[in-house]
Amino acid sequence: MQLETQRQILKMVVEFAESALPLDLDVERLRRAFPFHAPFFTDEGLRAFKVQRNIVTRLGQVLIPRIAELIARDKYQKVHREHPITGQVDEGMMARIQQIVNDLRAGRRQPNAQKEWEEILGSASNRMVPQQVVADLYVEDFEGGPLFVEIKSPRPNLDICAETKRKMLTFRAMMLAMGQPQAKAYMGLWYNPDIDREKYSHLIVRRVMDMSHEVLLGEELWDTIGGPGTYDEILEIMKKAEQHIRKREGRDAGMAGRPD
Repeated sequence: MQLETQRQILKMVVEFAESALPLDLDVERLRRAFPFHAPFFTDEGLRAFKVQRNIVTRLGQVLIPRIAELIARDKYQKVHREHPITGQVDEGMMARIQQIVNDLRAGRRQPNAQKEWEEILGSASNRMVPQQVVADLYVEDFEGGPLFVEIKSPRPNLDICAETKRKMLTFRAMMLAMGQPQAKAYMGLWYNPDIDREKYSHLIVRRVMDMSHEVLLGEELWDTIGGPGTYDEILEIMKKAEQHIRKREGRDAGMAGRPD
């Protein structure tokens, strides 16, 4: 990763912290607001409890997609975030995609990416219909073919999983009609709370997605879009960001330790 990209990511993380971590939370008011939680937390723990949900939500919705875009742009030219992709899909293939998603959602079948794609190809009707999908991250000039990634938290609900699967398969069918059968589509989970891939335990994702072929988990996501070693570089940037953020917490709000 280029040094300028690292600098931009560091700056982005620290600025995010400045907007998301209030310095003026009154602990006594928090204890009155959460009297049943207070016995189990220190003052700092209670403060963290208050802001945690907002931070985690904004991380996934705002900061992480922007970091992913920066990292992809470090290596590729045609990188888009929240990008609509429009094209034609065979009507029979589209119907099969929807049936596969419905069956997976209802637990009537087990995910198998190769078998599903064979079924989709075998359902062609030679009647085309317009379709559009919006990619969280789209790398048009990705090596080997266009890359479509839906970036999600590691515990998505069933609705999110089913819609992500539909979008991924629709994208691949659309690219096939455009003469790009090598296009790739993934659900990208931006971190893995279970650390090891084999221990990842969220049953809803496993219910809908073929883990071996459709899911980039934690480190795999970052190394896919940025190249080998990208995840380790991100960890080093986060350590530097933590130092700036801790420095800020020890100062007045107007003297934040923002990197140059």
